[in-house]
Amino acid sequence: MSGIKGVSVDELSADAVAFDSTGSPNITADNVQDAILENEGAADTALNTPRYAIPLLHNGTVGGGTFFGYSNLLPGNDTPIIIPLKSELFEFTYSNKNSNADYTLEFRKNSTTGTILYTISKTNTQFFTDAIINIPFDVGDEIYVKYIDNGGNSSDAVLVLFFKAVP
Repeated sequence: MSGIKGVSVDELSADAVAFDSTGSPNITADNVQDAILENEGAADTALNTPRYAIPLLHNGTVGGGTFFGYSNLLPGNDTPIIIPLKSELFEFTYSNKNSNADYTLEFRKNSTTGTILYTISKTNTQFFTDAIINIPFDVGDEIYVKYIDNGGNSSDAVLVLFFKAVP
């Protein structure tokens, strides 16, 4: 049986077949075997890393000093947000009804009075995302996010925390 012109299928091996990486700028291999291995090495990408999100809601005006919770009926200072897996907070989104809100968000671990691990302030901002954080958590750790009013209050706000599992 013939496969490639003049070469039997039994003689073919992936490292003998040329690979054209045009259209695949992240692959530098020039044969199929090496291209497979490069892709295998890249398999531990964002798409393959277990991720989960925890939405935190607050209906109505968010007062200064409020800790975000699962809802304003369960504020975060009374009912902590428990981390279910060893993971890393790597991103969050924030949105509220008011386009002229001025505020600061403070992120803490395991205590409402503990060290601030991350803080961000916004002026005249209705919504934004932040993907430059990297806070590790163990199973059972708690996260607290404090809202500080810097002027125009947020209202009907949602904060979605995105985590990725780590070994």
